[in-house]
Amino acid sequence: MLKLEDTVRIPAHVMFSIVDEEAFLLNTRTNRYFLLDEVGARLWMLLKDGHTLKLAYQTMAQEYAVDPTQLERDLLELLEKLQDNGLVEIAQA
Repeated sequence: MLKLEDTVRIPAHVMFSIVDEEAFLLNTRTNRYFLLDEVGARLWMLLKDGHTLKLAYQTMAQEYAVDPTQLERDLLELLEKLQDNGLVEIAQA
């Protein structure tokens, strides 16, 4: 089970492009695309810029008017999907 304390790494085989406020991810090993909405794109940009998952969560909790528990649940669920699609690597704390 993922936690905010876990370390998230974006592998070299993942390419991305930001269009408007969405992020298009491509796993070059599988040639499968994945689309992130505005909130997912914001998480991706924070992680890409070297933020830890916990710091990304804290930043987003300040930027969005959302219940912190719901935000945590949504972020961890998204990361599980990204991990399942080979778009992130997660090292558990």
